[in-house]
Amino acid sequence: MKKNNSFYFLDNNKIAEKIIDFNHNNITTVRFLIPSIHCSSCIFILESLSKFHKNILESTVDFSSKQIWITFNNIEFKLSSLAKLLDNMGYRPSINFELIEKKKINTFDRKLIEKLAISFFCFGNIMLLAIPEYVGAYKDVWFFENRNFFRYLMLILSLPIVISSFKDHIKYAIFGLKKHVLNMDVPISIGILVIFLWSCYEIFFDLGSGYFDSISSFSLFLLISRIFQIHTHNKIISFNKNYKSFYPILITKINKNKKEEKILLSSLRKGDLIFIKNEEIIPADSILMKGSAVLDNSFITGESYLINKKIGDKIYAGSKQKGERIIVKVIKNVDHSYLSLLWNKSKSNHSKKLFYLNSISTKFSKYFTPIILTISIVTGIYWYFNNDISKVFQTTFSILIITCPCALVLSSPLIFGNIIRFFSKKSFYIKDIFTMEKISTIKTIIFDKTGTITDTNKEKIYFVGNIKYEEKKIIASLLKNSSHPLSQRILSELSIKDFYSIKNFKEIMGEGLEGIIKNIPVKIGSKKYLGIKENNRNQTTVSVSINNKFIGYFLFRNFYRKGLKNIFKNLKKYKIIILSGDQNELEKKYLQSILPKSGKVIFNQSPEDKLNYVKKLQIKGDNVMMFGDGINDCAALSQSEVGVAISENTTGFFPSCDAFLQSDCLNQIFLFLKISKIAKKLVIFNFMISFFYNIIGIYFAITGNLKPLIAAVLMPLSSFSVIFFSIISTWIVSRKFIF
Repeated sequence: MKKNNSFYFLDNNKIAEKIIDFNHNNITTVRFLIPSIHCSSCIFILESLSKFHKNILESTVDFSSKQIWITFNNIEFKLSSLAKLLDNMGYRPSINFELIEKKKINTFDRKLIEKLAISFFCFGNIMLLAIPEYVGAYKDVWFFENRNFFRYLMLILSLPIVISSFKDHIKYAIFGLKKHVLNMDVPISIGILVIFLWSCYEIFFDLGSGYFDSISSFSLFLLISRIFQIHTHNKIISFNKNYKSFYPILITKINKNKKEEKILLSSLRKGDLIFIKNEEIIPADSILMKGSAVLDNSFITGESYLINKKIGDKIYAGSKQKGERIIVKVIKNVDHSYLSLLWNKSKSNHSKKLFYLNSISTKFSKYFTPIILTISIVTGIYWYFNNDISKVFQTTFSILIITCPCALVLSSPLIFGNIIRFFSKKSFYIKDIFTMEKISTIKTIIFDKTGTITDTNKEKIYFVGNIKYEEKKIIASLLKNSSHPLSQRILSELSIKDFYSIKNFKEIMGEGLEGIIKNIPVKIGSKKYLGIKENNRNQTTVSVSINNKFIGYFLFRNFYRKGLKNIFKNLKKYKIIILSGDQNELEKKYLQSILPKSGKVIFNQSPEDKLNYVKKLQIKGDNVMMFGDGINDCAALSQSEVGVAISENTTGFFPSCDAFLQSDCLNQIFLFLKISKIAKKLVIFNFMISFFYNIIGIYFAITGNLKPLIAAVLMPLSSFSVIFFSIISTWIVSRKFIF
């Protein structure tokens, strides 16, 4: 009863706030530190919570930090009840508020080290006691008369190992079976139990010394593999989840002199005042200080309804502003792991195909355990009917040990994870290893025009019409609320420092923006958006209307990025398409002239048109990689198999994209695609090595020529060989192509 009431303190709001990342109406997102997370089965079980509890909406695990984020219905389900549920499942939350606030969570399990020490001690002594049996010393009269002393001592020394190992694996095996999942804990649990009981049977009836040496060696090397796997994940793979390490966002801060300055997200501190424009994400828990906040929390909750906030209200990290520019005061330091969580979970799973490698991994994990269990049982039956009882258990246990899938599980994350790290050094930041898998399958590439293949910093801007300083100030006051590349470019050209306040701000992506300034309606955008007839389709323009009067338009002379023709030339093996909202027919002809013959240029496309075009390509079976600005093209980027946001400066966080590329590295696209295909081949080669190893191991195990002790030694060596190949091969690739 005491255990069930141990989390009652979490129902206190002041305490709960320290571990709550989002709370609105009936929805709460909370994080827990779960030290007992140790393998892929744990992740599968914990991320399936919503399937067996109606009040849990979603759960996401970060293996590297051993944290879980759970979104649940806080009316029907208390926070303390959620903690109790995890505890009853064997995943007791560790709640240390001091460590949480300091962000210094020690994710390495000390209990694992303790178990390793115990296993090593027992293994060493059991092997020492087993030496007389190995060398035939029992033929000696004294050893023969005292054989039971040695055997029972081995039995006693094996008890801590058996109890600890069996307890670790059986609870996950049982839980998996309840959820109709046959995970690797099932054969391991069966193997430990069967071999221990048979060893006891041999000793009790004086038939032999049993297989305590095999049990102890298996436990020891399994622990070594697990520790090594955790260490590898933390050092090589965990950067996928560490937002700070590879995505250098710039935030607009109000400094002590009350002037705007750009600072790195990692430099943002509690108490700082920052500007948030339309369509931008709030990077940290904040208080609204100025402006009208209209928030979209779909990245957090998955629900797209808007929430209005007034001055003094709390705004949670991950909320997206949908309206005028606001000023917020940061009340918590930036939590990079939480922003990474939003980025990783935001991409919808809209009817996308399983990719080749991912499909292999999925099928492998689904069928591997049943196949291995079947092989081991059939082998045991075969030797039983051949009247060789000793080989029944030797072969069965050897098969279960030698086919440990650790090597295959590590292969894809290590290779793709390493390549992601190398790409980040070249300013190409990829969300996760699954995105890397998708990139290696891409056949169709779509480019947006403005801000993607054009260099907004070098564009020439002219205003056609008469404009006064007061009108410039009104236009700038409207444009400052938008993050669109054209809006920011015009704002920079106007060079206005003081702004008017705005009411009823609205921005329609791909069309324009409007608002009321000094009680005067102002609209900026396409001529169609302003209700003006389009006469010249050979120019790129942004029109302006003040107080319902057309005063003129900004004329852009586009400057394409250096080496654009060579970029398209290198990509000639791919289907290249340019989609743009522009209507400039002259530029359309120019782009068509530098594209490969199979390339297409389609202008006058709204954001919805771009989205529908991507869908049509996918229906035909194309795997699409799209490059866009991350704001105007967010729907099409999200729909694409791989959506890449491109920007001159990283001034926004775009959860709808899969990757981010700094604009000056656009000429490296072909190199990135080439390396991703090489990485795919390396993963397949690693799979072939592992399968070859398992086939050879199973052959010797079935024929009875592989003892459990040798199998237990070879099992971690397989993992080490895969890890070694992954690290060395990716290092060679990086040196040859990237550096």
